[in-house]
Amino acid sequence: MRRARGFTLVEVMAAMVLLGTMMLLLYAGLNFSLRSWNATDVNGRRVADARITENFLRREVAELYPMRWRDPNFLRYAFEGKAHEMRFVSSRRAGVSVAGLSVVGLDVEPGKAPRTFDLVMRRAQASGDVNDFTPLADAEPSVLLADVDGVDFSYFGSLNDFTDPEWMDEWKFDTRMPTLVRVTVHSTRAEPPPPMLFKLMVAPEAGCFENVFQRDCRPRRPTTP
Repeated sequence: MRRARGFTLVEVMAAMVLLGTMMLLLYAGLNFSLRSWNATDVNGRRVADARITENFLRREVAELYPMRWRDPNFLRYAFEGKAHEMRFVSSRRAGVSVAGLSVVGLDVEPGKAPRTFDLVMRRAQASGDVNDFTPLADAEPSVLLADVDGVDFSYFGSLNDFTDPEWMDEWKFDTRMPTLVRVTVHSTRAEPPPPMLFKLMVAPEAGCFENVFQRDCRPRRPTTP
């Protein structure tokens, strides 16, 4: 009988090296595909979250109410606009069983991950006896946009009807309301959404100056950014 011939040690080693190389290439390809899938999924979720946040804020700003604090000596609107926070009064209720106006606060707070921030909203019932936004201190926060590098607020308007409006990082005019509000989201882990631009739906009479003796309303000039 002819003796059966098998594989040599060199041939077995070569086959194992070839099989290991093929498995390594296959694993690398699958790993790259999974990472690409995860990155696409994360970016898609971020884009969807940004759109949901924009639509939500657009409705909130559209419900802004130009309420004035109870101060007989000085006209002061219930609005605070800073670089990383904004507070205003909304005509939407603070809860299902609560009637009346509500005070709303939008703040940028540290997030759960290191060196990240969240865009947070707080809402509380507006009281006629309060001349500031202190009720927001006890309100529960709701995260609108999470894990971003930062969020900036800017405001478009003018001091009076005789100066040109401009963009500014802080709204310092207590007797007037801004015309536009811009929210800019910063993110290095994903492509940030474009700046969100909101127009305050405030009637012209919101800029009237009044006291206990008379009310003075001047027509406004049309303003564009």
